[in-house]
Amino acid sequence: MPHFLRYLTTQLHQQVPGGLVLWYDSVVSSGQLKWQNELNEHNRVFFDSCDGFFTNYNWQEAHLERMQGQAGERQADVYVGVDVFARGNVVGGRFETNKSLELIRKHGFSAALFAPGWVYECLEKTDFFQNQDKFWSLLARHLPTHSICALPFVTSFCMGMGARRVCYGQEEAVGPWYHPSAQEIQPLFGEHRLEGDGGGWVKTLSCLADAWNGGSSLLIRGVIPPEVREVAVRLFSLQVPVPPKVFLSMVYKLEGPSNVRVALELTTGDAGSCHIGGIWPLNAETSSRHSPRPLRVPPTKLARWVGRCGQQLSGGWVQRCYEVNLRGCLLGDLLVSFSRPPGSQEEENFVCRLGEIQVVDAKSLLAPLPQVQAISLSHVRWRPAASSASSGDGPPAGLRLSCTLHWSFPLSHVRCFRLHCCPGTGGGPLGRGPLGPEKPKLLGLAFVNQYRIVDLAVAAPGPGQGGRVEFLVEPVPREGFLVPQAEWGRAAVQYSLPST
Repeated sequence: MPHFLRYLTTQLHQQVPGGLVLWYDSVVSSGQLKWQNELNEHNRVFFDSCDGFFTNYNWQEAHLERMQGQAGERQADVYVGVDVFARGNVVGGRFETNKSLELIRKHGFSAALFAPGWVYECLEKTDFFQNQDKFWSLLARHLPTHSICALPFVTSFCMGMGARRVCYGQEEAVGPWYHPSAQEIQPLFGEHRLEGDGGGWVKTLSCLADAWNGGSSLLIRGVIPPEVREVAVRLFSLQVPVPPKVFLSMVYKLEGPSNVRVALELTTGDAGSCHIGGIWPLNAETSSRHSPRPLRVPPTKLARWVGRCGQQLSGGWVQRCYEVNLRGCLLGDLLVSFSRPPGSQEEENFVCRLGEIQVVDAKSLLAPLPQVQAISLSHVRWRPAASSASSGDGPPAGLRLSCTLHWSFPLSHVRCFRLHCCPGTGGGPLGRGPLGPEKPKLLGLAFVNQYRIVDLAVAAPGPGQGGRVEFLVEPVPREGFLVPQAEWGRAAVQYSLPST
């Protein structure tokens, strides 16, 4: 077995860069099924033959102490198993899983969390989001933060599901939907309480009740006590070398009566060589936290991106845009702050819904968007639709078309693609001819360069006539501006019934 394990590890590294082979603590070197709950002389041979070791869950601190001598310099390659269901003799599980993580980190090992689905499976479904946030917040200080390392950074806080689907404030589809590929980057969740006795606090929560784009938004509730001017929530960690000019955008709305001011803030690293322009320092004692300057007169060339800035949008949403000029800096954290209105001395309560945040390189906004190319269809299938007419006096029976649409486009430039069709009965040339008077009908969203169309209803042409249906591929740029319909990709299908 060790020989095979070494072979498997070598082959995986060649075929899947970054792939890891981990050995689970179940079989010992003699071939017996015998859980050890630690790395020891009985299973060390497997650890030496692959990338890491995943221990069983019934360990105590004494097991961790013994393992330090076995692991040597490879302590991070030992993944100590934690059963969130807390089955057996375990240190901690459920809402006490943090006790296990604390011991694991104390001894310098990695952790392998098993079955975090306990939150959904064993607790009230209606409280899932609150319980999910509670569970991970308890573990937060023991887990590494994954930073954003490239621009553009765009998120609408969509969780890949919703009670309805919204596209930039406009309702697109009614009814529950689920699409894991539609999930966007989620923030650093948690509840933050201010120091002192003032009772100030801020809490973030994913919410399906409303959305700017997708199916959910980020709800932020809080209280600003009288002795505090503002509170800020750290939403994202960034580790991005900053281009000379950066534009930021935030879509939000305040719910209920509130006069608090909402603004984006950011931190910068390498302050010694960081030249800052076009941003306002918030704290005179530090040069690392800043408030971006609002973009009041945007460049003409950026009109497609900033067209909504400063405007009241549908559904009560507001978009604010900012410009930041930096040189030699590293972007750090992205925060949203809430400050009391001037002259206010009372406690301020607020409820704010964030719909979207963007951090984009100004240069990339000026670059032309690639074209959708190489559109083709495959796996085409026709079948007659069931006729609703009971006699020959009714309309001709329609057809059902199924096919797979393929195209070429760099996925890094888009959030997704919107697929449309223009069904019709009139014949016409294939390719990029002008569209007919029909308004394109939205079929759905694609997150890769293909889309399967199933049982699309199209008209059946009459004798001696031809039919035509045109498919359109609309790229949706990550920056959120609309691509003119003339620049969408197109593919047309002409068809006719066989002669009898």
